[in-house]
Order: sequence, then C-alpha cells, then structure tokens
Amino acid sequence: MCRVVVAGSNKVIEPVIEKLHELNLLHLVNYSGADEAFGMGKPLGKSSEYAEQLIKLRSIERYLGITDKMPDKQFPESQVLSQIDGILDNVGDDVIATAERIAEIENEVKIKQDQAKALKPLAGLTLDMELLHGYSSLAAFVGTAASPVEADVSKVSYVNEVFTSTSGGTNAVAVFVPVEKAGEVSGVLSEHGFSEISVPRGMTGTIAGAISTLESDSKRLEGEEAPLQKKLNDIRAQHEDLILAIDEHLSIKAQKAESPLRFASTDNAFVIDGWVPTDQFEALKGEIESVAGGRVQVERLDASEADKLVEAGEDIPTKLNNPGVVKPFELITRLFAIPEYKEYDPTPLIFVFFPLMFGLILGDVAYGLIVFIVMMMLRRKFRTPGWQSLINIVTISSIWAIIFGIVFGEIFGPLGLWDYIFSGAHYTGLLGTVADPHHVGVDFGSGFYGPLGRIGPEIGSFAGGVFPMYRLATASVLVLIGVSLFIGIVHTGIGSILGVKNELAYGEKRHAYYERLPVLLFQVFFGLGLLGLIAGGLGHPLVLLSAAVIVISIIMMVRGPEGVMGATHIPFFVSNLISYLRLLAIGLASVGVAFAANQLGFYVLMPMLSGGAHDGFTTIAIVVGIVVLIMVHFINLLLGILSPFMHPLRLHYVEMFTKFYSAHGGGVEYSPFGRVRRFLRD
Repeated sequence: MCRVVVAGSNKVIEPVIEKLHELNLLHLVNYSGADEAFGMGKPLGKSSEYAEQLIKLRSIERYLGITDKMPDKQFPESQVLSQIDGILDNVGDDVIATAERIAEIENEVKIKQDQAKALKPLAGLTLDMELLHGYSSLAAFVGTAASPVEADVSKVSYVNEVFTSTSGGTNAVAVFVPVEKAGEVSGVLSEHGFSEISVPRGMTGTIAGAISTLESDSKRLEGEEAPLQKKLNDIRAQHEDLILAIDEHLSIKAQKAESPLRFASTDNAFVIDGWVPTDQFEALKGEIESVAGGRVQVERLDASEADKLVEAGEDIPTKLNNPGVVKPFELITRLFAIPEYKEYDPTPLIFVFFPLMFGLILGDVAYGLIVFIVMMMLRRKFRTPGWQSLINIVTISSIWAIIFGIVFGEIFGPLGLWDYIFSGAHYTGLLGTVADPHHVGVDFGSGFYGPLGRIGPEIGSFAGGVFPMYRLATASVLVLIGVSLFIGIVHTGIGSILGVKNELAYGEKRHAYYERLPVLLFQVFFGLGLLGLIAGGLGHPLVLLSAAVIVISIIMMVRGPEGVMGATHIPFFVSNLISYLRLLAIGLASVGVAFAANQLGFYVLMPMLSGGAHDGFTTIAIVVGIVVLIMVHFINLLLGILSPFMHPLRLHYVEMFTKFYSAHGGGVEYSPFGRVRRFLRD
C-alpha cells in the first residue's frame, strides 16, 4: 500500500469523485480536522434527497421482509431510473398502507383475544355486560375469588348485591356496594384472594355472548389479514430484485454525494487522503488527472512520511487477497480480527488445517456425504455472501470427512455399511451385519483393501494393520494420539515461525529471538522428546537432544522481554499441544455413539424382536431396528457437525493465532471508495 493525496479545485470535485468511485481503488482516510486551514467538505447537491429515498425504500424492504441475497436478475441503470418513482410512490405507498393495516389487525386481534380470555372466568355470571360498570353511587368489584365472599361482604356493608358462579374450579364474583363502603369491601375481598378482571366497555348482552362476539371478531380480522399478507408476498416476489437494484443505485448515489464529508476542504479546493495498492498508483493518478483536465494534483507520499503517519496512530489497510477456493475461509479470519498490514494473513493456513481437522474428527463416509448433500441444497436457499462462504467451508470440510471415512472404514460408524459394501461372505444378516456379536471387534474379515487389517492385537502377526483403521482399537487410539500431537506441533510451530517473522517485520528483534523463537523450540522438541520416550525410553538419543534444546529454550525465555516471568508460560505451551488431543477425543466420542447405535439396532433389538435369531429377522424387528438406527445416527450427525466445527475453530484461535496474530491490536480491512455492482449492470 502507498499513501496518496489528491488535491484540486472544487470545480472538478464531482468528476473526481465519479472517477474515484468507478475505479474502486482508493481506501479513504477521513479528514480529522487537525489542520485549521481546512474545514470538512460539504455534501453534494442531492444527498438529502437520496437519503430520504433510501429511508423510504428500506421501510418498504422491511415491510416486505427483503434482505440481502445473491441476485437472480440484474437491471440496467436506465430501467432502474425509469421505475424508481413507481416503486417508491405507487408500490411503496401500497406496501406501507397494507403493512400498517396488517399491524392494526394484529393489534386488534390481540386485544380481543386478551379480552375474551379475561372474560371467560365470568361466563357463568347471570349479568349483562352493561350492568358490570358505569355506576356513580355504586362501587362494582368484578373478578375471581378463592373462597365465598357473601358473608364477609354483608358484615361490612349491609347494603350489597353479590353474584357468584363456579366453573372449572374458578369462583367468579360480582359485588356491588355503596361507594362509601368501597374501601372496606375491597379489604374484605382481598382476604378472600380476590383478583379483579377489567371489563371491556361498550359491550352489551350476556358475558357469554360478549366472549362469543370477541372470538368471532378475532377470526374475522384474521380472515382479513390473510389476503393482505398474500398481497405483500406477491409484491415481494414480483419486485424483490428490482427493489434491491434501486437500493444499490441509491446507495451509490448517496455514497458519492456524501463523500466530501470525508475530505478536507476550503472555499475553493479540496484534499483527499487515502491508501491505494502500490502497483495501482500510476493507473489511479493517470485516470484522475485525465478526468480533471489538469486541475488536480495526485501525489504519493514517500515511505518515511507514511511511516510517520502510522507511528502517529494511523492504520495501513490490509487487503485480503486469496484465490477463489481459499476466499470463503476469510470468514473465519474476519471473525477473529483483520491482520495488520505487516502481519501474515492466516486464511491459507485455515484453508489447509481447518477442513483437515474437521475431517479427522467426523471421519465417516456417510456422514460426510450427507453433510455435502445438505450443503448443496442450502446453497440455493441461503444466497448472501456470508452464508455462501460458510456453506463453502463446510462443503470442503465434508469432502475431508469422506476421505477420512475411507481411511477409517466407516459408513455410519463401525459395524455400519462399510463391511456390507466391501466385505465378502463372511458377514450375514441384514445390511451385512455379523452373525455373532461376540466376534465384533476381533475378526473383521476382508475389506476393500484386502484383509481389513484393522489395527489391533488380533490381526495376524502384525499388531497394527494398515487400512481401514478401526478407530476403537487400542493400537489405533495410540496412533491417533501421535497424529493429533504431530498436527499440534506442526500447527503451533507454523504459528511460532510466523510470530518470529511478524516481530522482525516490526523491528522487534528481542521479541522475535527471545520470546517467539523459544516457544517454537520448546514445543517442537517437547513433541520430539515424547516420541523418543515412547520409542526408546529415557535413554533414547532423541530424548536427550530434546531435553537439551528445551533447557536452552527456557534460558532464552528468561532472557526475553518478560525476564523470569517468560518461563511461567511453559504450562500454557504444554497445554497448547495437549489441547490437540481433542481431535482424537471428539472423534472417538462420535464413533462410540455410532458403534452403540449399530450394536443396539443390529445386535440387540433385531435379534430380540426375532426370537433370538441372528439372521432372518422379522419385519417388525427390521422396522424397529432401522427407526432406532436413524434416530441415533441423526442425533450423532448433528453433534458431529457442530463439534468438528467448533473445536478446530478453537485450535486456530487459541492455540495457533496467539503465537503470531494481532499481537499489535488487529488491522483495518482495505475497503476502497466504490462499490461492486451486483444488481445493476452497466
């Protein structure tokens, strides 16, 4: 990036703004007002008109439930201009009037339903509605009571009328006494748990009739609302893309008109500050000077001046520039923080490691395929850029789940469909299940790769067979522990290397060599030391070498910026590596549930409902077994999508990013002045 200053006469400010917007290259820096010689610019002519139109249009969008989406259709600017008044005035007024009438109806329905609900306890009283209120010399108490009130009311007010009814365990009462006795009667009623009911005014006839009237009015209003709602839906279906095109058109106009508010200005001149990619500067300069006819000066600040601005607190914008297949993973980067200009953009690393971790945890051909198909279906439904990125991330990750599913030999978990599809006659029964459940986990017969060779002590002379790998076998668990730690060492190691690089980029050599580098050495050789310990015990050369390097790394930490306190982070670095065991643990939990589901369906329910037979299951046994299988696998799949997404996210954000990322507070994303047209076409 290079810092650019554009200065010119106010006579050419409009064509300059038009060209800058068209080029979509300059990341504007707002004028701070620090220079007394300059003031803030004024918006161009129709900015208030555009703002008013946008407010009305977005009210229409809100009433119609229109939100951002991928365009189904694009519109030429001329068509938008010819239809904008019709949409804002005719269609818009109709939409607003209809939506307001719907709101009125919903409010009236709610009031009438509440009134009907409140009156229902009084339905048994033999009084008309108009007799329950409106007296000047009498006090009326209408509601419910927990116990009979007549006797106590008579004690405090000789003159009284009390009406009662009981329905559904509720005692309704209507008490009428002289006004001067109201206070005493109120006290008596409260002793009986009296709860007053507000009686709606203006209604006549019996209470039951009033309830019926309120309910029929509610239904009539709901009947009136339905066609109005359909009308809004029809308008939305007819004009949705055009409305979004008009929104885009007005947003562009407003953005241009209000842009001088971001410039420094005098009565005769303007100054625009901003950042532009260095390789685009000459193109920007040529276009601006050409459109302004020589009445503008475009200059690039030299690096030292730009550095002074950065030291004064200004951020150099960061442009995330990744290939198309990697780009969706920028969503995960943005959720954490935008990298500073001199920092490494971690998106390509996320593209490599995130789907790998997701696949390692889920690791099932069927689950991966289901997730893939669901994502393909959701792609058509959720078409905003954010949703599309998320769907692409999960889609790529599901492919890795299928790949690891092949490695693990799992289709709906162990004992699922894998053996049925790839095995010979060794298996019998529905879906290729084994005949004798006691052999499960010991003899898995032949598979796609020849002898299944699942890792375990029972497979020939080799305790650790090749593929497919049976994840629940003890030897497999040991292998996956090693794989998880290896991924952790590589993952955090790359983070530490980038941390060294970032510190050097900021000129922080001490932080680089005595804070970041020791972490890299410690974690790498801690992992290698564990490997040597497993392979040959304490006397293994790798253990001795690792111990020596670990001691050196601790000494380097102590000599670092934090001094002795630097070494206190060692438990954190160890826990970072151990945290990667979740790749194994979460996966095993999912496998365990799938294994239990298959056991329950094939080896418990079906034989039990078939009289103990291990093949030739009855129809009812098959139906019940499959229903149970579907339910448990469905729940397991839902959990299997959530966990493999959240835990790799944590491993990136906590274990890796803390080694290098946003050490200087996070950056600002490059956002050039301009707009990519989505609903408009040139």
